[in-house]
Amino acid sequence: MSADAELHRRREALVLRHVEAENDRDLEAIMATFARPRYEIVPTATVYDGDAAVRQMIVAQWEQLPQMYYAAEAVFHSADGLVVETRTTCPGTAIDMLSINLFGFDGDRLILERCYFDRMLFAAELEKASRLHD
Repeated sequence: MSADAELHRRREALVLRHVEAENDRDLEAIMATFARPRYEIVPTATVYDGDAAVRQMIVAQWEQLPQMYYAAEAVFHSADGLVVETRTTCPGTAIDMLSINLFGFDGDRLILERCYFDRMLFAAELEKASRLHD
């Protein structure tokens, strides 16, 4: 296996562990995937940089959407990281949408998750989901 192929394999395995930890609601496992935790939420122009900020963002997300589930639909490698097409669902609701998440690396160390999604679609999906529970 070439050095590039091995690096891609390690990066992909780490990102898949990260997604699995998000689905398991395992904060410590999520944080352990980062060498330097940072999330950039592009549609809201919000950045969470550092351990405390990232932890707070993740816990708040779980409180707002306790059953959110992520599935890596496709993975695309680049020189500086990888891009994952992600399907987000929430059991018992109409939420089912695709997003793109860019995972930035320094070598094989995860240093960034940058999230791209349709903010208006997500808001509409959340509104539909809340009506189903009213």
